[in-house]
Amino acid sequence: MSKLDLDVAAEEFEMISSETHLFYNAKTGDFDFYSDFIDAEDSDDDKFDDDDWISAPRQWDIGEYKMMVDFTDTIADQHKNKLLSIALDGKGAFRRFKDTLNRVDLEDEWYAFKHEAYVEIARGWCEDNGIEYTDKNEARRNRQKQTSEIADYETVAKAAKVAVTMATLESHNHIVGDIERGVKLYNGGSVEFEERGPNDYWAQVPHKYGPKVATVVFTNDGMDIKSHSCNCTLDYRKPPICRHVAATVLAIQGGIIESELKLGKTASVSTTVYESDTAKALHSGSLDVLATPKMIALMEQAACECLADCLKEGETSVGSAISIEHTAASPLGAKITATATIEYVFGRKIEFDVTANDSAGEVGKGKHTRFIVDAERFIKKAETRRSDGKANGKHK
Repeated sequence: MSKLDLDVAAEEFEMISSETHLFYNAKTGDFDFYSDFIDAEDSDDDKFDDDDWISAPRQWDIGEYKMMVDFTDTIADQHKNKLLSIALDGKGAFRRFKDTLNRVDLEDEWYAFKHEAYVEIARGWCEDNGIEYTDKNEARRNRQKQTSEIADYETVAKAAKVAVTMATLESHNHIVGDIERGVKLYNGGSVEFEERGPNDYWAQVPHKYGPKVATVVFTNDGMDIKSHSCNCTLDYRKPPICRHVAATVLAIQGGIIESELKLGKTASVSTTVYESDTAKALHSGSLDVLATPKMIALMEQAACECLADCLKEGETSVGSAISIEHTAASPLGAKITATATIEYVFGRKIEFDVTANDSAGEVGKGKHTRFIVDAERFIKKAETRRSDGKANGKHK
């Protein structure tokens, strides 16, 4: 008989209720159960008296409440941690805990944590009962643990000064008018905050009905908001940025960051369609009309121009995504103008609306994404792909 897979055992254990009795057959490798609600005449529970059947833990032996407490202890966000702790206090804790998980958007994290807890329970049960088992996902679990430890280290190592631009604040989902109200709250003073960890902050923001508690976690480079919460937006599944979060960000970084990155900023570039620009010449078609690759390159050039005065010394921008419709053909000699407009800014990630026109009107439109990067570091990273390729025999 093959060894028992711990993930399979964990999944069986997760379905145990107060009315069910789960058993494992050490000879066949099968799980089966009987329920207190099954009529005795319809039940064949006598078979479980056979020595081959081993009783699984009962629900009260597993202790899912302790799992919930342990999970809550792992939540670094002080506000979410407090809400979960309150939910666990008193009668009806299981229902309140699950409702609160939904409110603070931690359901996926909880189910992953719970499954791993059941895996460890299954491991101990197997060892106690002399059941041979295998952990097919042991390598993945170890990698996840190592990745988590590395991520924690890198978070500490890379923690940077917070510098979120107004464009980045405005790009995130936010309550209409609350960015401006957040500026007023900040200008009024009295926003108190403290750093709980690298780029992780907690704040009390004045409010006429009592202070609001806001939390903000920034990205490693400090240029964007990774996550946030406030007790005024707990009813949202994906909470928007409210005035209290906006005021917290400004207080942490000491005001509004001056930047040329602004939503709605545009730049345009033009060219004439020569033979070298046609689909026929670029092998993207067989006709002497503007080639789609040439139009895309012109759109990217416009986006680069839009960012030109936003870059610091040593920085450049690189394209990471583009989605384009080529809506009309432009003949030889036509003048093409491409325009890029900043739609969203998420730290170093800039998203554009791009268009192309000739004298007759629109010929193309779409979306384009660029990242602001350190030019030297980017090239060095690119060079490693060549050296790795040689090492793997991919280049000769």
